[in-house]
Formats: sequence, structure tokens, C-alpha cells
Amino acid sequence: MGAIAFAEFRRKTGEVIEQVCDTAEPMTVTRADGKNFVIIAEAEWASISETLHLMSSHENEIRLNDAAAEIEAEIARRRAV
Repeated sequence: MGAIAFAEFRRKTGEVIEQVCDTAEPMTVTRADGKNFVIIAEAEWASISETLHLMSSHENEIRLNDAAAEIEAEIARRRAV
């Protein structure tokens, strides 16, 4: 994640937004008072929000982690063949 000073962000708002949208990399905007904020592409935010929702249930988190472990085990098995 990149960072940019607030004063520079104000001068280059359009460029920063284009960069964030093109690269899908968030950008931290730093302020002298320490009240920093992050610019993030909508698609990235949607992905983060969905993950948080899916992981908000402990039971669902366990199922998802188990499924991911099964996938990783199958990938390892196929590579060994």
C-alpha cells in the first residue's frame, strides 16, 4: 500500500484515484494531525466486505477454513503425482 501526504493528495486527487482504480492497491493519505485515511477501489472494498461477512460466523469460518485446507491438500497431492 502506498502513501501520500494530504497536501499532495489535494493537488493530485484525480491522479491518485486513477492509480488506485487501475492498480487495485489502496493508498493511505497521511495528515499532520494523524487522522489518516485510505482510498480503496470499490471492487476491493466489496471483496473485503464480503470476506468480513463470511467470516463473521464462527461456524462458517470453520467450514471455509476446512474447505480451503481440502483444496490445498488436493493441490499438493496432484503436484506429487
